[in-house]
Amino acid sequence: MPIFTITFCSVIFIIYILDNFMIIPKTETVTLKEKLLTGHNKGYINQALHLSEMKIKKGQVWRLVSSALLHVGTLHIVSNIAATLIVGYAVESQLGWAKTAFCYIGSALISGLYMAFVYKLHEGEGASTGIYGLIAVFVMLAVKNGTVLFSPVPVTALIILAIYIIGGMFMGKATVWEHISGFAGGLLMGLFLLF
Repeated sequence: MPIFTITFCSVIFIIYILDNFMIIPKTETVTLKEKLLTGHNKGYINQALHLSEMKIKKGQVWRLVSSALLHVGTLHIVSNIAATLIVGYAVESQLGWAKTAFCYIGSALISGLYMAFVYKLHEGEGASTGIYGLIAVFVMLAVKNGTVLFSPVPVTALIILAIYIIGGMFMGKATVWEHISGFAGGLLMGLFLLF
């Protein structure tokens, strides 16, 4: 049973519901369209956890990883949960929950460090940094096993994952660099764990 994958997806979904629909400052006006479609980053949880170069430099170092728990908009959360379920299940079937969590958190941390101190991102959120790290580990496992079908994940799910990977490279400059740095982090985590 993929303990990390299911637990992580449950946590980010609960945070999404709380931050987008329940715990919003009364001074903020958020339309239903913003809540459901385009998203917003006005909730208390987002304000406390999003990636911010300035706030990290002031000592709020948890933002390097906590931003991976946040999502804005339904498409953002749905696509990230789907990708996490697919690649997380595949990686966790080979490495177990602890090593999968280590890969995810390490990739998100490396991406957070890059985005905060090299890219100097003012505000960022999303699980894709860790997901792209898991994708890197998935690729390494596929090479090691000699096939992408090394896990119980069906081929149709792998096609959905491929669409996620390609689509993620057309989401804007900052997002692309988040994905690339997360993938690089996953390569480092994979090298550490697999070789």
